Amino acid sequence: MKYLAFDIEAANGYMLSSVCSIGVVIADEQFNVLSRRNIWINPRTKYNLNGTRPGVGIDLHLDKKVLAASPDFRKVYPTVKALLTDEQYTVVGHAVDSDVRMLNKACQRYRLPSINFRFLCTQLLYKMYKGDSEVKGLSKIADDIGLTFSQHNSEEDAYASLMTLRYLVQDSGLSTDELVQKFCIRLGSNTDFELVRPVSMLGQVSHKQVTQQAIERIKQHFSEVKRVDTAYKNKVFCLARSLELSDSDELYALLDVIGRHGGRYTAKLYKGNCYVRWGQSTPQDVMREKRVEELCQQGLMTVVDISDVMEERI
Repeated sequence: MKYLAFDIEAANGYMLSSVCSIGVVIADEQFNVLSRRNIWINPRTKYNLNGTRPGVGIDLHLDKKVLAASPDFRKVYPTVKALLTDEQYTVVGHAVDSDVRMLNKACQRYRLPSINFRFLCTQLLYKMYKGDSEVKGLSKIADDIGLTFSQHNSEEDAYASLMTLRYLVQDSGLSTDELVQKFCIRLGSNTDFELVRPVSMLGQVSHKQVTQQAIERIKQHFSEVKRVDTAYKNKVFCLARSLELSDSDELYALLDVIGRHGGRYTAKLYKGNCYVRWGQSTPQDVMREKRVEELCQQGLMTVVDISDVMEERI
């Protein structure tokens, strides 16, 4: 079984469908790299080259001239679909469900069929192997394993994801399948635009202290967001617990959108009136969403997907 690692970047972090680069790295069973490439795509949209968090200065390694001369997503769709659905590959990525969301939005934007495939998240597997309470960013993992790469370049990120898996296999002495079995990993899947996030069925739930630390990080970031209008003036958002604990770029991009439009954030369900879902519910979300359902029945809460908030469709 060969490996295919992939990573996706968007030209505008607030528009998930603005896919502009898909990095693909293919390796054999021993993790010898057979090929690597960036598939450049004309996003046909406004650019936000500073990433999803204003002022952070994320270098997305984009060249507007290259992208302008590249085909749009419709033209590369057959190639991307053929790669991701090829059964000879085990598809892997870092925090890969975020990439699948972008892929789905791009397909929907151009009215293309869903790309149905399964995938393994190296971020999740690394967390389980190390026994960490929280997932780590790709750069932190790279530091841990002594890997040098250029972050936020799709090809480089895909390569780092592959090298993370190689490290886990070599360090543990187990095969990929054995690692998946040991930590009861449920592979992620995408079927007709229904994303099922990869999770460990061991059901590890963060301790109260870890949750509180995550909430404090969210509050600190949210307090620094400048309001530009009042579109969400009467909205008080509470989030899926798995999203709160993710410490992901997608989380902070969501907070930016809420804050810019005058919305508020709360960690307490009883204080909110709009619950934001994040893909397939994880064990961390189950109890929380039972209460959300009760609040919805009482007319006190509405439920939206994260993509609806990001694309300002609520």
